Amino acid sequence: SDAVGYAQLAECIRAAAGGLLVDQGVFDQYRGPGVPEGSRSLALRLTFRDPSRTLTDVEVAEVEQRVIAALAREYGAIVRG
Repeated sequence: SDAVGYAQLAECIRAAAGGLLVDQGVFDQYRGPGVPEGSRSLALRLTFRDPSRTLTDVEVAEVEQRVIAALAREYGAIVRG
């Protein structure tokens, strides 16, 4: 929803991602056809890092899924195809 500010989303993302999240931000925002009125589509950039080792694709995917689930639970967010 347009009523939810990015600061709220960012806090939810940080909490869900845990200590592996080192940076995040919005790189695109869209309103229009395909997005319900009163809502917006955000494209997010999330950077994960472990200072002691290389993360595997599976580990990153698991963190991404936790973030998606938290945003869905807290704000009704969905992943657009």
